[in-house]
Amino acid sequence: MSHAHQPPTMPTAAAGAPGVRVPCGTPSDPWMEMQPLSEYDPASHAPGRRPVSVLVLTKNEEVNIEACLSTLNFSDDIVVLDSFSTDRTCELSKKFPNVRVVQRKFDTWSKHSNWALEHIPFKHPWVYYSDADERVTPELHEEVLRVANDVAQPHVAFRLRYKNIFLGHWIRRGGLYPVWIIRLFMPDKIRYEDREVNAHPVMKGTLGDLKEHFIHYSFNKGLVPWFAKHNSYSDMESKEAVRVIESGAFNTRCRQLLSRQPGVARRAMKDLSFYLRLRFFARFCYMYFFRSAFLDGVAGFHYALMISMYEYWIEIKIRERRFSWRERTERAVAAMLGGVPSEASVAAPRPAGGPKIDIMIPTFNESAHIRETVLNARLVGNVFVLDSFSTDGTQQIARDAGATVVEHAFENYSKQKNWGLDNLPMTGDWIFIIDADERITPELANELREVAARPDAAEGYFVNRVVIMMGRAIRHGGMLPSWNLRFFKRGKCRYEDRTVHEHMVCDGRTDYLSHLMLHIRRETISEYLAKHIKYADMESDEWIKMRVGRDQAARAHRLFRDLPRYRLYLRRDYWPRVPLKPLVRFVYMYIFRLGFLDGSPGWHLACLMASYEYMISLLYREKQQRLKDGLLSFDPVSGRVVATVPPSR
Repeated sequence: MSHAHQPPTMPTAAAGAPGVRVPCGTPSDPWMEMQPLSEYDPASHAPGRRPVSVLVLTKNEEVNIEACLSTLNFSDDIVVLDSFSTDRTCELSKKFPNVRVVQRKFDTWSKHSNWALEHIPFKHPWVYYSDADERVTPELHEEVLRVANDVAQPHVAFRLRYKNIFLGHWIRRGGLYPVWIIRLFMPDKIRYEDREVNAHPVMKGTLGDLKEHFIHYSFNKGLVPWFAKHNSYSDMESKEAVRVIESGAFNTRCRQLLSRQPGVARRAMKDLSFYLRLRFFARFCYMYFFRSAFLDGVAGFHYALMISMYEYWIEIKIRERRFSWRERTERAVAAMLGGVPSEASVAAPRPAGGPKIDIMIPTFNESAHIRETVLNARLVGNVFVLDSFSTDGTQQIARDAGATVVEHAFENYSKQKNWGLDNLPMTGDWIFIIDADERITPELANELREVAARPDAAEGYFVNRVVIMMGRAIRHGGMLPSWNLRFFKRGKCRYEDRTVHEHMVCDGRTDYLSHLMLHIRRETISEYLAKHIKYADMESDEWIKMRVGRDQAARAHRLFRDLPRYRLYLRRDYWPRVPLKPLVRFVYMYIFRLGFLDGSPGWHLACLMASYEYMISLLYREKQQRLKDGLLSFDPVSGRVVATVPPSR
């Protein structure tokens, strides 16, 4: 039942009536019935020991939430504000008798937090804020109760420090300790500035300091969520950075560096950092050398590198927002294809006779690309889209463009494509496989038809891909040539058993095509990183499987001939043991393979691939430790390495 016509209720800390309705902004119902707030009974605690209320923001925190709430048991009023978790976060939270769960669709951190302060009725005048991966120590618990019950103290909020734990160690120096953060406040005296990420509170009153710390286990859910979260954070930071740069407030920020107001100078320094080039390198030097992160050992080194990588992600997204890379890429692609295919051009008669060619396109949520891909592929033959149950309308767009669409649940890349080869209703003599972000050039289309008509044709053909990124074709940095076996006689080729970066095994002779296929990186940097975070997770799985003898991938001599065979052999058999892989990859691409000749795109691609190598290496290290601790197993269906016991604290 919808209640959208009802006016919003604005509960206060004293509002305790059952059935308080609050506006949550959910897709189905913008209102939510909040659990009744029990009345405050002064006799429920000793004099001077009145508890504080607690606010915990969550999204898929089943790994952390029980341990977090257990350390907050000094409060009889804990509110979990959940952003519609899809795991057991809410179920686990409701097991605690002192917890109320409220759900609201997340928009930005500041709006989400301010919504909580404005709409949630708290039982007590003081609120302690905690993330699910934070733990309150008994000493902090006592200090919080003491200051909250001290009627003589003048402050409306308190800040405190935290100890960040990484690889089992407190990152004291590399973590830039001490970092002060406001966690205890009177909810009617504080609001957060309008900023998408890292928003700072604005107070109506004075600020005090607490002596004790909370413990921050920011890596409890593993490295993949950390990478994904910071990909999102860097997106929001870059948006804020462009706003700062285009506001022309450089001189104002410089003057604010001399401010003695809490947080003003720090915010000014943060905003001025957006003007820096190579800010990621400056951040690493600052953390590792000036702040002595090297004294934190291996954990300090990796933490400094991870934060530096995050700073690079912000920097490249700032440039992406300011220089319209996607539009430049679209123009470059149109020039190389001789225009964008239309229904009329596709409907034009193809050369009569000759062998029939079918095109297979694997997809998942490719609504932005699939129409052009299908129209482009129809210039060669009939198109079959193998979709993994997309949620963005990819299927209908593909059908409208003239493709036959079949859906199949995704397991991994090789199994999905092999299923398509076995089950799609393809009848052609030849098959060409293309991804949704790839295009067949007119020259390649003609060559495919010519090769298919040869009586002495090989069973399979490698095609060379050129990457189009940031408005230009990338022809250096080891990115060209990039050979992939994509064109073959039906029934003669299958994919090796590998979860990612899979290659085809051909039953027969192979050869190479002369003309190029385009690999169009038109996605945003955020989408690019999200994809490569997933690839890094899967590639590190393959390294683990090689380590324990469970690798089912084909050997290099069965996949390639000539030089590509030896490159793949080195990549799979020796590369995991090479030290300093991110640095080696950058030097190889940018200097040894002349990536600098591709200008700014060459620089950024080398940096992005170095980031990718670093994520693989760090995930491999994490999984090695979990394997040693008996916390990993192997899923025979997906081929993935999976955690047998969720990490917890």
